[in-house]
Amino acid sequence: MPETSLADVLRDYETRMKFVLVISLASIALLLVSLPSIEPGTTTHALVYLQLTTFGGLAVAMLGLLLWTARKA
Repeated sequence: MPETSLADVLRDYETRMKFVLVISLASIALLLVSLPSIEPGTTTHALVYLQLTTFGGLAVAMLGLLLWTARKA
């Protein structure tokens, strides 16, 4: 039985990873647009920065995995 690598498994999810990347980038754009209207120092302001960090990390992870699987092809 042939051995399946992690890159082969991730290649099956390439479309879904691209979708997550696009949604993350769109969410970052919406958060950045709404940021000036939020009063600094409030809980909402802190949550926006937390969400920006989370979506940014997710976008970087998806982009890294997509590039890694493309390079392993």
